[in-house]
Amino acid sequence: MNPNPDKLSAFRRELDREFVSRFPRSHAFLDVRGRHLLDQTSHAVRWAEPFMVTVSEARGAFLRDLDGHEIIDYWQGHMANILGHNPPWIRSALSDSLQEGHGLQTGMLHEIEQQLAELVCRLTGQESVRFTTTGSLGTFYATLLARGFTGRLRVVKVAGGWHGSQPFGLKGVAAKEASFDHAESEGLSQQATDEILLVRFNDVEGLQRTFREHGDEIACFILEPSLGAGGGLPSSPEFLGEARRLTEEHGALLICDEIITGFRFHAGPLSALYGVTPDLLILGKILGGGMPVAAVAGRREVLELCSRKVDRVKFEGGTYSAHPLSLLAAKTMLEFLEKNQSEVYENLGQLGERARKGLRECFAKHEVPAYVPDAPPTVKWGSSLVYVHPRQSEDHPTCAETLAKQRHPWLDAKLLRTAMLLQDVSCRYGCGSITAAHTETEIDRTVAAYEATLGRMRDAGLFA
Repeated sequence: MNPNPDKLSAFRRELDREFVSRFPRSHAFLDVRGRHLLDQTSHAVRWAEPFMVTVSEARGAFLRDLDGHEIIDYWQGHMANILGHNPPWIRSALSDSLQEGHGLQTGMLHEIEQQLAELVCRLTGQESVRFTTTGSLGTFYATLLARGFTGRLRVVKVAGGWHGSQPFGLKGVAAKEASFDHAESEGLSQQATDEILLVRFNDVEGLQRTFREHGDEIACFILEPSLGAGGGLPSSPEFLGEARRLTEEHGALLICDEIITGFRFHAGPLSALYGVTPDLLILGKILGGGMPVAAVAGRREVLELCSRKVDRVKFEGGTYSAHPLSLLAAKTMLEFLEKNQSEVYENLGQLGERARKGLRECFAKHEVPAYVPDAPPTVKWGSSLVYVHPRQSEDHPTCAETLAKQRHPWLDAKLLRTAMLLQDVSCRYGCGSITAAHTETEIDRTVAAYEATLGRMRDAGLFA
């Protein structure tokens, strides 16, 4: 499994040289970007080694870079673009709004805010909603609400779960030597990190033990029904069901972070397909239709803590909360998904299964163990999220800790991302997010690109 270090170093150097040769304009642009832009990007996850290509156009399933390459894209706006880049019906709605003399921020009330709130509550089964601009703010405000409502301070989260750059989530996100029990950032108070309790994903007994030992201190349990940055692992019905039961029993709130999974598998939240209604539901990404909007929806008695009359929790949303153009994009997106639900999600599920099958066969052919998670077990149409985890064993992991321990010693997502970009395929987490703009042709081209990439690695003696 471990190649000769010299062979691996030589292979990486060869990729870097090819990258510069294939993307010369993006490479030349780096010096310009680096003059004033820290790390050449405002979002660290957008960077890739040896450098990231600079995009000039994005449409449907494809990106076009400065050198004119058409690249099949599975990152799709941080997994937000379920209909592909710049869907025409959303662009038309935004363009018409601007032409009619409205759409930019006024700081006043607009009809569309109520229209979208009604639509979100109807599709999610929640009572109330407040809009903000980012998922990180959504998880932050939701946790504040839970602590204010319960009068408790402890926050339970899943090891490997990512809930944005906010103090109630910056513990136990990335593995360090297969351990998650650490803070992710300097600048946090010791008290803040001590108040976060980590549990193992899909470990029902461990979750029961945590609530048995700390139940009267716990304000909330925040989790993703399917881990995002933690590897795409789906929750078992038993784990999510027990999370609902335990929070109710101990007077804590259940917060479902569905920034990635909301409207990903049907026109509603993933938790609903498990038969679970959380106390607070956080939405983003797909909700915005390509524009910046997030939402915290939930029980009215909880959200009322930030109302003008009660005013106990400062959930003010920010200057650009409920931005009219963002709300219009969100309303247009949700109405399209609701109207075309069967067609959109059935097609996405079929494409996802085609990709998973092809990638599994590709890795098996080259005798490289790889875990490609299936759709959550409660999903009817299948999953359009495709994660690929090269690893050292054939066991199927159920939590981020096991996934970290099984990780391939050198074949990681970063190396695959660089190699696949040379094949004009942009991947994240091994593959990424399939959209309604992708077709079987793009899926098959992607599997063929993986075949060529793994074959090249084998020819270089890296699998010896």
